[in-house]
Amino acid sequence: MEKLLQWSIASQSGDKETMDKIGKPDPEMLSKLFGNGPDEPTLMKQSIEVVENPEATDEAKETALENFEMLVENLDNANNIENLKLWPSVIAQLSSSNLNLSVLAASIIGVATQNNPNSQKAFLEKENGLEILINLVKADSTPRELALKALFALSCFVRNYPEATERFTNLGGWEALHLQGSHEDHKLLLRKLSLTSALLSTGLDEKKLDHFKNSRFVDNLISTFDSQNVGCIDKALNIISQLQSLQYKFTSDEIKRLVSQLESVSHLKDKFNEEDYHTATIIASQ
Repeated sequence: MEKLLQWSIASQSGDKETMDKIGKPDPEMLSKLFGNGPDEPTLMKQSIEVVENPEATDEAKETALENFEMLVENLDNANNIENLKLWPSVIAQLSSSNLNLSVLAASIIGVATQNNPNSQKAFLEKENGLEILINLVKADSTPRELALKALFALSCFVRNYPEATERFTNLGGWEALHLQGSHEDHKLLLRKLSLTSALLSTGLDEKKLDHFKNSRFVDNLISTFDSQNVGCIDKALNIISQLQSLQYKFTSDEIKRLVSQLESVSHLKDKFNEEDYHTATIIASQ
């Protein structure tokens, strides 16, 4: 790059002697310097071509998908996944034998659908994409790193999107949100709580209420206070506040449980969101 810079300076100053001494630079490097390389949609297609090339090394495939992920951080490029008909290729990588590719694919889904109704709709319309993510979270055999990214992808995809939440429920997605047994893995618990919050962003309906009643979901939510992890408890308090704003009717047993759990974490209250903690205390006083 230094040689290229020297050649560029000499070219601009008309110093032919220096240019001849340095030698003609590599055309590809010239293209990068002057911005004449492929446009971003072309780079996206090229990345997927590498990933799907059976002769490419794992390292090359991972680098290609990492580049793809960086490109789709741009809203227009995220929407180009659909325009370029690349969603099936991304979804296919969720089932790759290469764990790193599966993790990257889940991350791409999350990045592309986050606060992006167009990409949310496009992903919803693709066969098996949502089902694969749900099954990855459900399966005990799923590597932790992949389960975490699948939860991230699901949270981004369903937030503020009623159709996605409905499909999630119909596919048995709530079964992936068993909170019991997650207390020791705070990061996993926090991701599950984040997904719960995202699902509640579209309100409460009969199916969600039925799930809450049949799974003792609210009691398990309150039990997350046992983790003694500030981030997890703070998120649980936020969900309790969400439920209150959605006019969820807490049972007497749930309120008793909340009273007990609030007492157990009262020494941490200065670290929680003040408004959410206050809402929880109001519920507990009913």
